[in-house]
Amino acid sequence: MAEKESIFRKALNVIPPNVRQFTYDVFGGKEDFTEDKLSPAYKEELKGIAEKALSEGKNTISYEDYEQDTIDKSLVMNLLSKNYNLKTLIGSGKVSLNENGEIIVTDKFDYNNAKDINSLNDVKEALSGIVSAFKGEGENYQGYGGLYSAIRKAAQYIGSAPGEGSDVEINLGKPTTKET
Repeated sequence: MAEKESIFRKALNVIPPNVRQFTYDVFGGKEDFTEDKLSPAYKEELKGIAEKALSEGKNTISYEDYEQDTIDKSLVMNLLSKNYNLKTLIGSGKVSLNENGEIIVTDKFDYNNAKDINSLNDVKEALSGIVSAFKGEGENYQGYGGLYSAIRKAAQYIGSAPGEGSDVEINLGKPTTKET
């Protein structure tokens, strides 16, 4: 029998999980991100993505698996997409079946290009990089500026470094298709 979501969880789930986890990470949160922190609709969306990857013989979910054309959309429009929100929560995560035949998605919520701020020059470099990212300038943001690019650049300086963030371990239950 499916467990009903609490009123608190329903209210919290109005905020996309990627936004919640980003904020949690910025403030130093380390607790695991599990299926309990996803709404039923997000679990269903992720399960479909994971089942497709497994049916193709893959053990990872890549950015392409999210099938979301996001590059030319505004951040607000992207945040209305469960697929996009999962893409920016998990990114390239591992997908497998556990000993009970349940689909497990694992990852680490961190920033693979994190940088420390140790001087005034680092602050200047960070602010300059954030502005450049917003404008769509620089090697990683050529032509793809905007608010998301600026936030992603800022995350390099305020988010968790590789291996330091929260573990993501989401149990999606048994596959719904035989192909998995």
